[in-house]
Amino acid sequence: MAEATSTVTMEIGSSGLKRWGGFVAEEFLRELRGPRGMKVYREMRDNSDVVGACLGAIEMLIRQVKWSVEPAEGDTSREGKERAEFVEQCRCDMSVSWQETVTEQLSMLTYGFAPCELVYKERRGDTSDPSRRSRFSDGRIGWRKIALRSQETIVEWKFDAAGGVQGFFQVALPDLTRRFVPIEKALLFKARSEKGNPEGRSVLRNAYFSWYFSKKITELEGIGIARDLTGIPVGWLPPDCFGDDASEAGKATFAAMQKIVTSMERDEQEGILLPLDYNGTNKRYDLTLLSTGGRRQFDTTSILQRYDRKIAQMMMHDIIIMGEPNTVTYKGKSVPNLFATALGGWLDMLAEVYNSHAIPRLMGLNGWPTDKPAQLKHGKVEIQDLGTLGTFITAVVQAGFPWHKDKGVDAHLRKASDLPSAPPGLEADDAPPPPVAPVPPSAPPPAKEED
Repeated sequence: MAEATSTVTMEIGSSGLKRWGGFVAEEFLRELRGPRGMKVYREMRDNSDVVGACLGAIEMLIRQVKWSVEPAEGDTSREGKERAEFVEQCRCDMSVSWQETVTEQLSMLTYGFAPCELVYKERRGDTSDPSRRSRFSDGRIGWRKIALRSQETIVEWKFDAAGGVQGFFQVALPDLTRRFVPIEKALLFKARSEKGNPEGRSVLRNAYFSWYFSKKITELEGIGIARDLTGIPVGWLPPDCFGDDASEAGKATFAAMQKIVTSMERDEQEGILLPLDYNGTNKRYDLTLLSTGGRRQFDTTSILQRYDRKIAQMMMHDIIIMGEPNTVTYKGKSVPNLFATALGGWLDMLAEVYNSHAIPRLMGLNGWPTDKPAQLKHGKVEIQDLGTLGTFITAVVQAGFPWHKDKGVDAHLRKASDLPSAPPGLEADDAPPPPVAPVPPSAPPPAKEED
């Protein structure tokens, strides 16, 4: 019987993740693998105005979301409420604010993953020891910080026999010491999970080629403008300065002229000195500018706009390109609501990691059962169209729906409209709502008199 049970619980297959030892090679483009790929994604984030605008909007919207800790579903016991309150205390009692913590974890969108280390502390009140300093002095174990470990410093992963992640190795400044962070002390946030890949998948991955060509065209456009303004420099040298058999002086002259023509620009240091040397009536050295027509046959503006739109679309944030969000619809839904749905999905990923790993571990360290841990919840990310809401309310009232008998409706509408709560005495009651004047039917045309 035991042998049969062992066969049933044994893992036979494999996820198929492409890895050798602790190195993952799931990405088929070499330039996007490992630390080299992390540098590319960082360049996209820091140098692309479109990528930066999209990620900045995501960060600002998510920073406004409200978080709370609630007892496990169905747990109405006093102990459950106390444990939820304790986790809420830990969340707000870290050395780094919760908003900053979430912002760092959102780097998973850029790099595909965000490895963090759980750093605990013993809550000993206002002490000089930062590893024990807390607003509480009950001696319990809380979170000191949930610190990001830079993606660019992760050099290797540790897997078990079944492909599960057991931790990661890090090499970082200032001492460049190789450190191992076990999975029991870590939280791993991933923008997308596939094949159990600990490095996830960046939301910028599909925008890479659009960004790459946009970058190259922008560089060529800048070079073209500079060449149109200055012209193409042409240097003239005597024949004995060319070729492998040229003298040392000739090679030096050739190198100097080559440097001039390849770096010549119009700026405050404009000016070139050349020796005046004639071969008969002809100058042995000269520098001229070959003028150009000043126009290109490609409209780089429209090309760059197309790539910018593709980048924003890949990040589900093309409202930045389209303009007024309330005027844009897609399959019957407003674009802001679609974007809010994407933000809600990423917030769900963050909360799931806390609820599955961080909070149960915190419960266990304090000697509490982990079968019903408290749950981290996030608020909604919504961009409410008040015009649509008003139209809906008008239609409901005209249909005679008794919404006024439900005291929760007033609170919900105020919350949806971002209005303050009703003061005492103004809550909805059993009185009917103000009557809505019916629309009078159009009068029939007057009868035509017969002759």
